[in-house]
Amino acid sequence: MEFGGFDEPNGGGLCHGGSMDIANRLLELAHQTVRPGQPGLAIGIYTDGELAQHATAGLASVEFDAPVTTHTRFDIASVSKHFTATAALLLCRDGKLSLDDDIRVHLPELNLQVPVTVAQSLRHTGGLRDWLALTELAGRPLTRMTQKQTLAFVAGVTGLDFEPGKQFSYSNTGYVLVASLVERLTGMTLGEFTTERMFIPLGMSETLFREDSQLPLLRFANGYDVGEAGMRRADTEECAVGDGGLATSLADLAPWFGFLLDGRVLGADLRDGLLERVNDIGGGPRSYALGLSHTSVCGEPAFGHAGGVPGYRSQLLFLPRCGIGVAVLTNNSSIAPRPVAAEALRLAAGLVAEEPAERVDRTAATAGLTGYWMDPKTDRTMRVETTRGGLLKLSGEITSAELALTVDGTWHGQGASADSRLQVTGDGLRLGSVNRPGDDALYRRCDPPVIGATLPTAVYRSSELGVLATVTAKGELELGLQMVTQIKPAPDGAFTAGGLTLRLDGDHLLISTPGVYRMPFARQPDGTVPLGVPSGFNVAS
Repeated sequence: MEFGGFDEPNGGGLCHGGSMDIANRLLELAHQTVRPGQPGLAIGIYTDGELAQHATAGLASVEFDAPVTTHTRFDIASVSKHFTATAALLLCRDGKLSLDDDIRVHLPELNLQVPVTVAQSLRHTGGLRDWLALTELAGRPLTRMTQKQTLAFVAGVTGLDFEPGKQFSYSNTGYVLVASLVERLTGMTLGEFTTERMFIPLGMSETLFREDSQLPLLRFANGYDVGEAGMRRADTEECAVGDGGLATSLADLAPWFGFLLDGRVLGADLRDGLLERVNDIGGGPRSYALGLSHTSVCGEPAFGHAGGVPGYRSQLLFLPRCGIGVAVLTNNSSIAPRPVAAEALRLAAGLVAEEPAERVDRTAATAGLTGYWMDPKTDRTMRVETTRGGLLKLSGEITSAELALTVDGTWHGQGASADSRLQVTGDGLRLGSVNRPGDDALYRRCDPPVIGATLPTAVYRSSELGVLATVTAKGELELGLQMVTQIKPAPDGAFTAGGLTLRLDGDHLLISTPGVYRMPFARQPDGTVPLGVPSGFNVAS
């Protein structure tokens, strides 16, 4: 383990110029988070563009017993998004782009049926179906999938999840499209453009977009999946960037936090542009800006972003009032970096920890809540039950949580679901997260599953993805060339299969999954099989 930094005089954390031994507290926090011999993490506290305090623990390479240091580079996944948004803002300043541009103007190969602006692509309000979810539906591996191949894949999609500008749904597609847009407008890849225009001016020599995952990268941490079954290597092999793909280190992020503080080097207009919020329809400002989300820590306004890909997790948080930022980078999938980052920021700013909300007797409050519920915007369903311990239990293909009623009438998640919040709103249930304000789901009561219900045997095809979905006589769904999973009855007359929601709509099978809403698959003539696969051949065997 490694730690470092300095002590400020006069007690109360860096924000108050205090003498608290933050370095030792960070070391303790790191030690509590990582067990000996495990993949590690790095925690950094930043003030005025400098790495003021840090603690590292665990291993960058378990095989070589190489420890994590401040110069170990990690894949920071979706934290990369606001770097991509900064590149777009630079092009706006250059006069080559407007956030109000229809993205199809710059990428005419896109087959979207209606306009989607660059701003909507960056704010997750364009209705763009998530390309990572689409690759799973298509059975297309991400390994070595290049930026050009990703653009060609996404270009075949014609439909949207909702009318642009009307809703919010987190989608990685907008950011990979903006990465392609940068290359189209400048002749440079996103990696080349950001290195020349952002990282070199800031002095960030260890930061880059990994546009070829096979190229060796000095001091790059191996990724690991750590769970009950043990530890396995889980290195990300994506080559498409924009939605993620940035590699950086704790030390190299220091100048970036200086930019987030006051816009130094790159310009305050870019910094302010990243944080600019737009109003929700009929409501207040949305929490998500351009690659950064407005949130709070211990009741204090903050902004930041989380990241996660196979083998890597990350969290960036910034407290504007004190000018203090925190980064937590890890190559250990079992670590939840957000609570670690929030605690580090609390220590650095001398904030008072929030007391857990007082729980109350829930006996009367649960009346009318048990049963089945559906979110009509995503097609997700869940079952609500009560437990012997007085908790409300949520279960479904996607949702799983236990919540306790508190004095303010809100249900608070417990344990691993501590960030979950549920409120009764009229005849609906609003489910959200304190870490993702503004991304709530409103569930409506629906009919329970019909026991014994089945889908008729048939073959369906997506014209957008070019893949088949087969409902077999065994009651299984064969999707693409990889997925074979049992179909089960679900609430509201739907069916589930391996995390997917299935609905019949005339001659169409509508398939939903997080990031994709009711994508149509048209019924095909009986006996249709994937091209090149013999009839009767189990494609997943």
